[in-house]
Amino acid sequence: MSWVDSWQADLEERLARTRALAAKLHALTGSATAGGGLIEVAVDSAGALVDLYLTEEVRRHSARWIAEQILTASAAARADLAARAVRAAGEDGDDETPEGRALLTAFTDRLVAGGDR
Repeated sequence: MSWVDSWQADLEERLARTRALAAKLHALTGSATAGGGLIEVAVDSAGALVDLYLTEEVRRHSARWIAEQILTASAAARADLAARAVRAAGEDGDDETPEGRALLTAFTDRLVAGGDR
């Protein structure tokens, strides 16, 4: 095998690992509760709210309090998603490759920067 073939094989392997990590990250979700468990949320891999559960007891609180708790839970769910991403990347050692670190950093930074709009 020539050095070019070896180089190409290495690149293809690194690309395959990076694609596998991207797919793994894309499948992740995050979740959190707030308001003493009265509010539960889930976010998808983009950090977007995809599920919201309010207990009946939440009615005792003001709309402002409920909104604040939803925002708090959403931020916590994005943090949970970021933590799950770090764990997922570490499972196969992808967090130790330059490509894996770059992908993981972009993924987690986006969640932190995304905030609540």
